[in-house]
Amino acid sequence: MTRIRGEPQASVIIVVGDRRVRSARALRSVLDQDGLDEAEILLIDAGSDGVAPIPGADHPAVTVLKIDVAAGFGALKATGVRRARGSVLLFLEDHAEARPGWLQAALKSCTDPWAGVGCEVHNANAGVGLSDSIYEINYGRWAPPLARGEAELLAGNNTIYRRQILLAYEPGLDDLLSSDTVLQWRLSADGHKLLAEPAASILHRNPTTLGNGIQAEFLYHWCFGAVRASALRWTRRKKLGYLALSPLIPWIRCLRLTKLLLRRRTASARHVVQTTAISFVLMHAAVFGQAVGIAFGLQAGLGRFTRFELNSPRPLKPG
Repeated sequence: MTRIRGEPQASVIIVVGDRRVRSARALRSVLDQDGLDEAEILLIDAGSDGVAPIPGADHPAVTVLKIDVAAGFGALKATGVRRARGSVLLFLEDHAEARPGWLQAALKSCTDPWAGVGCEVHNANAGVGLSDSIYEINYGRWAPPLARGEAELLAGNNTIYRRQILLAYEPGLDDLLSSDTVLQWRLSADGHKLLAEPAASILHRNPTTLGNGIQAEFLYHWCFGAVRASALRWTRRKKLGYLALSPLIPWIRCLRLTKLLLRRRTASARHVVQTTAISFVLMHAAVFGQAVGIAFGLQAGLGRFTRFELNSPRPLKPG
């Protein structure tokens, strides 16, 4: 393992699995950033035994931390938080890539009064399968052009945080980092502010098939539902009330999405209809996942989500 000299201002945290080619692209996108001399890169390697090293991991700015995937997604991320030396933490998924200016924008914007900074998200695999629709469903509110300003919610898992603020949530940080949405709700509830920053821009690969989209929604929301109920200390009555009303969620989410697409006036009628229909299916998977998470807790689904997140296919090209 190698380290850069001096104390970095920023620590980039990338959790990787067995998809070494796409992980190498994510890493290269950081190594190509201006201002790299102010940063360290923590590569949290949860790949299987015997997989090839990631090209670029021998760079002096990179530290490789080999950790068993069984630790779970939140714990893998939290390992980076605890080992980081920088005051600004930049999370980047292995299936995402930083666009030019990302690092410098993070360093410039992640200061008082902002506890977290969120990226503008571009579709890395546009036109491949159902990627365009799934991208709209999950990241449409952070699509370009993203307005800069205070935000209620930021794009998850590729978010920028101030390290000292996250450390204040120990010993529950592992669970909170399993669901950025719940973490950001906690930050806001505790008086912290979040910033949407279009200059911190990334490319994100999305699922391209309905089957993978359903898996992604079900498994993520299993973790989300469990962390939400635990972190927000839901009573049994609250849990039952949510479960009773949850069938309404797909209708509400689809309505919001349709309004967003129509407001842009750039999507074709076919795209609006297709995206709304896919959203209706995926939101049912999400609701079911939340219900399972509330009923059975985080640990029962965390391993499945972690393996899917790190190893599911997200092709850049058809076929």
